[in-house]
Amino acid sequence: MPSTINFLFAIFATILPSVFADFWYMRSSASCGANRCQKEDYFHYYNCNGNYCDFHLQPWLFAIISFIVLSFLLSCFCTLLRFVCCSPNNRR
Repeated sequence: MPSTINFLFAIFATILPSVFADFWYMRSSASCGANRCQKEDYFHYYNCNGNYCDFHLQPWLFAIISFIVLSFLLSCFCTLLRFVCCSPNNRR
């Protein structure tokens, strides 16, 4: 199943590059009213909020951080489950 999802994602990414181009990397707004926003970077970008430029992290950074946190929580859960289910007192 995951390979099918990856395959579909690859197909859509080649067919619709303009849609997926900004999915992982966002560009900064050029200006907000009289203020000029700074240029985007690999880790952050700026977006308009009224007349001010707001700082935002790039979406790919959120994906990496979410993956790390979910991996850590899943490993803690599996370790706890193994400790409860496979302790020497529970063996028959």
